[in-house]
Amino acid sequence: MAKPLLEVKGLKTYFFMEEGVVKAVDGVSFDVQKGEILGLVGESGCGKSVTALSILRLIPSPPGKIVAGKVIFKGRDLLKISDEEMRRLRGKEISMIFQDPHTALNPVFTIGDQIAEPIELHQVIEERLISPEEVPKKVVEMLKLVGMPDPEVRVVEYPHQFSGGMKQRAMIAMMLSCNPSLLIADEPTTALDVTIQAQILELMKELRRKLNTSILIITHNLGVIAQMCDRVAVMYAGNIVEEADLITLFEEPKHPYTQALLKAIPKADVSRGKLVTIPGMVPSLVNPPPGCRFHPRCPFAMEVCTKEDPVTIEVEKGHSVRCHLFSRG
Repeated sequence: MAKPLLEVKGLKTYFFMEEGVVKAVDGVSFDVQKGEILGLVGESGCGKSVTALSILRLIPSPPGKIVAGKVIFKGRDLLKISDEEMRRLRGKEISMIFQDPHTALNPVFTIGDQIAEPIELHQVIEERLISPEEVPKKVVEMLKLVGMPDPEVRVVEYPHQFSGGMKQRAMIAMMLSCNPSLLIADEPTTALDVTIQAQILELMKELRRKLNTSILIITHNLGVIAQMCDRVAVMYAGNIVEEADLITLFEEPKHPYTQALLKAIPKADVSRGKLVTIPGMVPSLVNPPPGCRFHPRCPFAMEVCTKEDPVTIEVEKGHSVRCHLFSRG
């Protein structure tokens, strides 16, 4: 197998608060291959967005701090390069679509100006790939690429004149304007209605086909995962608890948390009745449960689960699980 585009190894990101240390990401490891779509899925509060922000070194400090681990991108550890090198890499090599396009766009600048900014910084000033006079044309081309209606008109309009789906398309155009190798999409469809969600997801898949861009998509929606991803990493309370290719994860889930998530998906072909839910909620990451963090909610919990932190075991090639049911044979 080719060397991964991105390797995250033992990443730990903590927030030092008055009430204690929040271990938001606590030893996370995964990789993303070139041209691959990897899904990072889990309930809200599991550390998915903090993982993404850690990759780009956008953790607010204080109170946040990356205390351990490696983020290897194209052979370089992003946690060891200078702030200036990291600034040059953001937007050019790695881009991120944030959760809410309504707040991610600046209301006092036109859409065209906001898309032009990374182009001017990376392709005009730093790389000198295009001239300043070519920037407006490139902006319109990017809006056309993401299917924006009337791009020549929209380029001079402001975010408040756009619908939610159009704002998200503008965000994607901005993030793809410098042809990044890796696109991180953090809940890219959360603020959109169902029809627009489907359009945005199809757009991202089409852009992957055209540009061979790797995508790390972060969501709590397993429907989005099923539609988009090649592989899936399931995250719970700051840990990756299971990782497998899409088909294997949906057909042969091993971790009790993954199984519970899949059972909780509403099904159209099932007669009415109570929805399946996971009892309890994600624990506080200031004082997480001892041992396996899922054990207070797990129907298969054993005594060892309350005392010892499980290790990650590869149950078959490409399928790993972090659970005592497998680590103890």
